[in-house]
Amino acid sequence: MKYQEQILFFISACALIYFAYENDYDNMKNRYRGAIGSILFICMMGSLRSYDGPIKRFQGYWRFMFWLGVCYNAFLIFIIFQNESEARQLMKLGDDSLGRSVTKDMHTYDDNCEFELVNIVDNLDHYFLLHCLNWFLLAFLLRDAWLLNFWQLFDEVIELSWQHILPHFRECWWDHVFLDVLIGNTLFIFLGLWVSKKLGIEQFDWLGRKDKSFTQWLVWHDHKYFGAAFGTWLAVTINFLTGFFLMNQLWVPPKCWMVSYRLFVWFGMGVLSWQEQWNDLKGNQEQSGQCRYLVVWTLFAETFISIKFLKDAGNIQYVNTPYYISIPWIGTIIMSLIVYLIMRIKNQRVLKVKAL
Repeated sequence: MKYQEQILFFISACALIYFAYENDYDNMKNRYRGAIGSILFICMMGSLRSYDGPIKRFQGYWRFMFWLGVCYNAFLIFIIFQNESEARQLMKLGDDSLGRSVTKDMHTYDDNCEFELVNIVDNLDHYFLLHCLNWFLLAFLLRDAWLLNFWQLFDEVIELSWQHILPHFRECWWDHVFLDVLIGNTLFIFLGLWVSKKLGIEQFDWLGRKDKSFTQWLVWHDHKYFGAAFGTWLAVTINFLTGFFLMNQLWVPPKCWMVSYRLFVWFGMGVLSWQEQWNDLKGNQEQSGQCRYLVVWTLFAETFISIKFLKDAGNIQYVNTPYYISIPWIGTIIMSLIVYLIMRIKNQRVLKVKAL
């Protein structure tokens, strides 16, 4: 991705924060600002070089999915410029039943942790089906069994880390082990990988492990591989969390069709973005950054909404995060960034020496 495009992206994000965080309670003025912001975003995305998509037989479909993602972002930007009350009421345009707070006494998954069949069956609800579908689609996005299996274990760490804020993450031990890791995650990861291979879709190797021992994997030596793996981990983590925060901040219950729609849009954007990242990783100098910018902007917009509309949100506990949770998270992110920078400087020096 070109540095000029990165600077444009950074300036646009800063401008959005400045103009959108504090809103006038004049709803017409907020809507006007939101419409202008959405139009400018569409123009900005249209100014970037386009990319056809990873599956050559369905180019029209992938172009449709990309612009569907652009429309989703335009909607998010329009929502960002509203105040929290108006934003939640605007959701009723898509579903008349919305506009009411997500109840705090909704079903959680630790109501009865006795290891009995009736309790297990009780947890096999719509969310479990959506959970399985999510892992099936994620296998299409990442297409790397090693990275996917690492992520499915880390996914449980995320739930344990955030369950004091999001009660929806509270689960029984057998739910984590059997329904999540062994069935909902592992089974559908390998099913998704199997289907993608049958369709002839290229498989990825984000860790650079081909015919190498663990210590020789490129992810430990090449800043591009490390950056791609770390960026994937960070993006999928934010996407996972904002999915739940958006549901609460905008008062959208778990069974609403908008939850599935978001998953469908993210699937299209994700397939394009990670294929684009893989092409760039393999040395395609002409690779566009359009799809990656769209994904990063979506993460930014969803995070912005999750923070801005935190007041009077739904099923969220307003408590402080313990240090034994926050410090490891912050430390991991900071150390990963430091390792990436050191690795990048070292790799650039090696390239300069070889060029002499």
